[in-house]
Amino acid sequence: MKEKFMQIPQALRKQIWLRCGGAGMGAAMLLMVLIYSTDWRFMVPCAVAAVLCLVSAALLYYRCIQGRYVEICGICTEIERSGIRKRIKAIYLQTSEHTIRVVGIKPIRNLSVGDTLTLYVADNTAVYSMEGCSVICSYIAMVKSLPSQKKEIQTQ
Repeated sequence: MKEKFMQIPQALRKQIWLRCGGAGMGAAMLLMVLIYSTDWRFMVPCAVAAVLCLVSAALLYYRCIQGRYVEICGICTEIERSGIRKRIKAIYLQTSEHTIRVVGIKPIRNLSVGDTLTLYVADNTAVYSMEGCSVICSYIAMVKSLPSQKKEIQTQ
């Protein structure tokens, strides 16, 4: 089982560990509520959070073991930012075949145009077509590759 887990890409392993950590925090909070208070109104949300995080981690692990994810490598060609707070709204990735617009970006440090990004998405993720590019609204993990780890990507 450890061998299978180690075959999963590092970014996906990190997501599994984070979800397990959320389950552990929920269980720790449940334990503290059990020790200091016996009110069920405080116990139920902690138990639900722990169970949901654990189920989420298990489902992601199962998806990764089955290979039901897609790894998309591309070069960041454009970054859309919001007006006032300058948060990233969307990024454009140029792959060998398509231009992909990724919306709903989680914070990623020091992202600039020309960086090589690897995006992990579920195999059943909805992909929309808009203005000549493919649009992806959700992803499992995104990794910014270091210069020594850049993969050769052909652009059109």
